[in-house]
Amino acid sequence: MIALSPECFPCFLRQADLAARAHGASESARKSLAARITGILSDAPEGEIPARVATRLHEIVRHQLGTDDPFHGVKEREIARFGDISSRAESLVASSPDPMAAAVWLSVFGNIMDSGIIEKESMESEMGRLTAADGARQIPEGLRDQILRSRTIGILLDNAGEVAFDVPLLARLAGEGKAVWIGVKGEAVIDDLTEAEALRIGLSAYGEVVSNGNRGVGTDLRLCPKSFRDRIEGSDLILSKGQANFETLFGRIRRAYFLFRCKCPVVSRTLGVPEGDLVVLDGDKAG
Repeated sequence: MIALSPECFPCFLRQADLAARAHGASESARKSLAARITGILSDAPEGEIPARVATRLHEIVRHQLGTDDPFHGVKEREIARFGDISSRAESLVASSPDPMAAAVWLSVFGNIMDSGIIEKESMESEMGRLTAADGARQIPEGLRDQILRSRTIGILLDNAGEVAFDVPLLARLAGEGKAVWIGVKGEAVIDDLTEAEALRIGLSAYGEVVSNGNRGVGTDLRLCPKSFRDRIEGSDLILSKGQANFETLFGRIRRAYFLFRCKCPVVSRTLGVPEGDLVVLDGDKAG
């Protein structure tokens, strides 16, 4: 389990400031927000999951900035280029000798698109280095076997920028005749994809789009309605995107693979992988 560490605190302040900057807040507003966040962090329970602290943090960010969606402009820009990037991702996957493996790894690669943690320039730089070689990696045979055996597959999506990289995987799962359902946020939080946005970009072509009924960071099962928890429990396989979903779901659900980029030293130490590594983790074995 990932638990709150002193190293999380600078990251929380950075998250809040990135939200403020995305909203176009003034420098004085950013300073005021940082002071407010510093105050709530001192009361964070020891041993808490960082993503749960982030949920509270972003509630305060929205209230302090006077907006329900600080990342609205960021998401609109990502949605505007969704078609171009998903086409590029599909071309890389289609040219791979192992398209399913390439689709999985391109989906993981897309986790770099995280406006709540990573600077825009860093994201664009990573995308600029994307080549066909990034689609040539192999996936664990256990994952391939589970995909083949599974009838119902849930994929819990992350942010609006990375969903374009998820499309080749969604297309192949649907093309294999799987009953795919696509989990998204109920309302805006950070730059995560909401139900309305997922429907708007046409993800229902690949499976049923399902809201998790809340705006928590990651997928906090305590905030999800029973119907959503039952979907997870009743699925043959869950593909969980992003580090926040890993934080909130690891060790709490079965038959799950976690697909994300390791973005912090806390997760790096827990998994024994370098920061920045792409991760495809069997939750049953690791848990």
